[in-house]
Amino acid sequence: MKTKVIRTGVFVNIKDKKEPIKLVWEYMPPKELRGNSRAHWTVRHKFTKFFKDSAYARLMEIDPEPMDKIRVKYIAHWCGKPIDADNLIKGMKPALDALTEYGLIKDDNPEYVKGIEVEYHRVKHKHQVGMVMEITEA
Repeated sequence: MKTKVIRTGVFVNIKDKKEPIKLVWEYMPPKELRGNSRAHWTVRHKFTKFFKDSAYARLMEIDPEPMDKIRVKYIAHWCGKPIDADNLIKGMKPALDALTEYGLIKDDNPEYVKGIEVEYHRVKHKHQVGMVMEITEA
């Protein structure tokens, strides 16, 4: 445990907080996965598999320890018209499923995923567009 000095001079033990796990994409979730998509199920399936596999590969690179409960924060760097929060969350569902397949969490139900938050950052150019999935232990 770390010891932190507070201004009053009292020593307080604090738990080591783990750094969040960050999965980074240089693009937003494919439009075929978002809530407003009218894509045929076969097209949707192809993009779901691609996006889930990309999340799984990113997890393999990081090789995080399993967690009991998590909080997820999606950080969208967007240019042009922003994606609604509900559509963004739906588009990121395959990445959330990859957490279960990898074994980071037992399931992606509310018992294990304690919260999902969306944060937006506007960027000036399309080449700066990207998505970050930040995972912290709850």
